[in-house]
This record gives sequence, structure tokens and C-alpha cells, in this order.
Amino acid sequence: MTVFLCEDSVCGILTGVYDAWDSRLGHANVKLALKKGYQPEFFTDCREVGPDAEKADKVLRTLDRKMYLEDFEALYQALLSADDQKADDIYRMIVLALHTGKKLIHALEHPTIFRIFRMARKTGREAGHCCEFLRFRELEKGILFSVIAPQAQVLALIGEHFADRFPMEHFMIYDKTHQAMLVHEAGKEWVIWEHIEAFDETKLKLSDNEKEMSRGWQIFFDTIAIQERKNEKLQQQLLPLKYRPYQTEHLEKEEKCALFSK
Repeated sequence: MTVFLCEDSVCGILTGVYDAWDSRLGHANVKLALKKGYQPEFFTDCREVGPDAEKADKVLRTLDRKMYLEDFEALYQALLSADDQKADDIYRMIVLALHTGKKLIHALEHPTIFRIFRMARKTGREAGHCCEFLRFRELEKGILFSVIAPQAQVLALIGEHFADRFPMEHFMIYDKTHQAMLVHEAGKEWVIWEHIEAFDETKLKLSDNEKEMSRGWQIFFDTIAIQERKNEKLQQQLLPLKYRPYQTEHLEKEEKCALFSK
């Protein structure tokens, strides 16, 4: 068995798909795995695969021509998921799609296809939550800024949503988990910057207007609460705890805020 080790990115995994297929070793004799966290197995030959945009683009163009739209969308969302076993499942789904020519959304009885669509649903649900719960804050130069910490790589799924709603605004969304940034310049297309390990959001400064509005909103949020009717279990159902640290109403007061300096 030959294991192709790739990085956890769309380009990295699709490059692994290209190299595994192009190796001509036979689909039963190859396996894809994410490089990070991989535990070596007995009787396997490991080959590291570096991301190659040209190879990944060839795979994407082939899938665009030969896969049904619903299957392609599910595959793409699975590529962005946080599942550490996704790489090989993605390879197996591509093999099935290209060899059978069938609509795989109707083949959920197949274990691989079932796992892919389960990953896709989970990723899509998290992207939807980010669209609902994300909060922008205005920086000194009028740029809108937000921090999220999703499990999946959802920036590619939420970019169009916010660009459509704020087409003439400069805004940035920082994915703290994956150290990536969605950047939108007013009137232009959004882009994603990756591998920005040196970025430090604590050095950003809020505008005076944002500080005033944040304090006002926090006071309003605290004032309208009725302690006798507090229902923390229901609150967690409507707004999961993992989304709260970066919301204005749940941030600490300005002098103690851990995300932004004064």
C-alpha cells in the first residue's frame, strides 16, 4: 500500500488525488491521508505531496465536467471539513464518480458516499452559523473586522454572503483556527489570504464610534435581561457557546477586552 500524504487544504488534497491517480499503482493499492497527525502504518510506502495549483486545477476542471452539481458541491464542502479522515474518502468518491457516471447523492448506502455527505452537511451547517452569528467591529480607518474560530475552513463558503451584503465596504474576516483571512476591498472581489501566522489581532484599534456603540449595545443587552426568566439551556440551543467569545454583546468591557486594544 502506498500512502500519499498531503496538506489539509483544497489545493493540497486535490494534488494528492492527482498524484495517486497518476501513479498507476491501482486504486486499491493507494491511499490518501492528511500529513498533519498521520501515524505511520506497517507495510506502507509513504510519499509526501506538496500542493501544486496546476495539478489541483486539472482535477477541478475534470470534476466540473463529469460530476453532477449536487455531488460536486458536497465534495467541495467535504474538502473544507474538519474531518481528519476526509482525504481518502474524497479520493474514493472521485473514483466512483468518474468510473460510474452516476449521481452519487442517490447512493448514500455506500459508506464512503454517506461519510462525504455527512461531512458536507456539517461544514455547511457551520458556515450557516457563521453567517448568522458573525459580528463586525469598525477599526480606526473604517475597516470592518471580525474574528471567527470555526472547526471547518468556512471562509470560502461565507465570502459571497458578506460581499453581497456589503459590496461597498472594506472588511476582513480572520479565521483564527486556520490562520487565514478573508479580505474584501470595496467594489472588488473578495480573496482569501492563507498561512498568516504572524497576524496579531490584539494590535488592532477600534474606532471611537465603535467603542461608543459597543458600550451602548452591551449596556442595552444587560439591561433588557430578565434574571427571573433566565434560561441558559435554551440560550445555548439558540446561540452555541463556541460563537460567543467574538460577539460584541459577550465581549468583556473595553478596558479588559482580550481581542482589541484601545
